[in-house]
Amino acid sequence: MRPEPAPTRPAPAAVARRPLVVGYYGMENVGDNAFCVVMDWATRVYWGAEEPVFAAPPMVDLPPERTGMDPRWYRSRGTADRAGWVLNKAALLRRSTMLVFGGGSVFREMGPLSEKKVFSLFSGVSGHPMAAVGVSVGPFVSAASERRLLRVLRRVAFIGVRDIASAEVLERAGYPGVLVPAGDLAGLLPEALGEPVPPRRPRPTGRARLGVTLLGVDYEAADADVRRREDALVEGVRALVRAEPVDVTVFVFNTHPLHGDERVGERLRAAVAGHCDVRVVTARDGVRACWDEMKRCDLGLHMRLHGAVFAYLAGVPFTLVPYQRKCDDFLDEIGQPAALRTPAVPGDAAAVTRTLTGLLTTEEVPELPRAIYAERARRNFSAAPWARG
Repeated sequence: MRPEPAPTRPAPAAVARRPLVVGYYGMENVGDNAFCVVMDWATRVYWGAEEPVFAAPPMVDLPPERTGMDPRWYRSRGTADRAGWVLNKAALLRRSTMLVFGGGSVFREMGPLSEKKVFSLFSGVSGHPMAAVGVSVGPFVSAASERRLLRVLRRVAFIGVRDIASAEVLERAGYPGVLVPAGDLAGLLPEALGEPVPPRRPRPTGRARLGVTLLGVDYEAADADVRRREDALVEGVRALVRAEPVDVTVFVFNTHPLHGDERVGERLRAAVAGHCDVRVVTARDGVRACWDEMKRCDLGLHMRLHGAVFAYLAGVPFTLVPYQRKCDDFLDEIGQPAALRTPAVPGDAAAVTRTLTGLLTTEEVPELPRAIYAERARRNFSAAPWARG
């Protein structure tokens, strides 16, 4: 077996001028769109990028010239749309000076015809480097995916990971490039939006506002657990608003017609309507709108990881239902108090209500200062070989 070639590392002056940023974009997800907002700001500030472009359809929070994908190609996975999608990305690649995987769990699964193989081949032929920032590596869905992904990752010049487990995977695999333990890109969201980190929310003295993100589809949990969990969360919130002076904001962080949260968000809205004031904010409103509304909340119940990340950054006490390992990784990283943690499948609605009632009066906060969380996110950019001095 031939040894893997070393990652390509051109001169810092040219490398980041026109980065093409790729990820799970176009899926109508607030978390992924927040990565784009941060990447657009940080690549220009720290890498001197002049024309960052995202392999994404148009989105509310970015100028039109920043997004390079035609929304037609996201209608279906049919042959014509798939071909248009591939050709569109190929055109973006040709105009780029480097390729960056921008945030999230993008290295869990890879099929034999994955675009990641195309990216790797293009990098080798063109001499344009690849980087990955704010990413997780694994858990892999199969041994075949692990082999394919590690082959690609060995060609990536710089990787900033958002959790220690990912760094350990790459170290065991003998990754030859620059590896930096960093943080989730969303840690820089307030700064990217031109804001200071908000002060922590004081304990409510009148009516409180609960922010909620739920998960519409869980492809890994058993159907019975999904139903039991959803029932407990919805009924637990309804019991809370009937017993306490609490209003609700339903955040629909994913509005994708197949993979999104609109069905369960509407179920929650209907369950509490008539008992309290209800607001609904969705991914279609944009990242800034969701962030602004999160800052108005006094407590949070979240299943979406970035619902919890937004709450943490906004200084809002919250509990996160850890449906995947990435959720537990986040809670461990920030030192979430044990009293504010919730099991992956809550026992019943009463348990959910008790946890939320406790959030109304809690004095406990995560151990990790938000400023340090932001500095870890910054390392994705400041520690890159092509970062400005």
